[in-house]
Amino acid sequence: MNLMVKALVIAVVVIALAAIVTSLFSRAQRPMSSAEAISNITNYIGTSYPGAAVNITSVNASQYPGSWHIEASVIVNGTRPCPSYFVLVFDYPKYNFVSNVENNYTADCVVNGVQSGKPYAISSYPIAIAWTYGLHIPQVESFITKYGYQNVSVTASHYITITLGQRNYSNVWLVDYATAHSNNTVEVAINQSNGTEAYVSGIVK
Repeated sequence: MNLMVKALVIAVVVIALAAIVTSLFSRAQRPMSSAEAISNITNYIGTSYPGAAVNITSVNASQYPGSWHIEASVIVNGTRPCPSYFVLVFDYPKYNFVSNVENNYTADCVVNGVQSGKPYAISSYPIAIAWTYGLHIPQVESFITKYGYQNVSVTASHYITITLGQRNYSNVWLVDYATAHSNNTVEVAINQSNGTEAYVSGIVK
């Protein structure tokens, strides 16, 4: 290979490397879109909490240029007697996937933020489920003991008005305990405003 050919090969390699570096630099300098940030954060939470229900509740430009301030609500084990419900906040990509806990509504069968003598409005189904479990209702405890925690499925729905046991109730959460191992169920209605027990049905034998 003569000197001219070597010089030509070197020139081509240098130009190719320069093009690659320029492309990477340009890509690195391109601001991340909110859609990209949301997708990355959602995938990260899904990986960190497999099976969790993830809802992005707020996306705003971060105080850090080129980043997004993202709030995400996360519900873990949402159909079990003691779901966990919390809100994570990210400044992404400035701090990558490092998050702060904005709110920790309920975890380990405990509803957080309840203060003695002060009202507590139950605003979401995970709180209604955890709250009901914490009332230590005999039918609920017997149901879970008989069929096993992992075999019990729980749902909660809010009703402005509902008739239960030939009585009318207003602004209640109706929490249903069921299992694939039996047709037996337990229903519990609690008042939305203060969580007091309003109605219970179901006999566990």
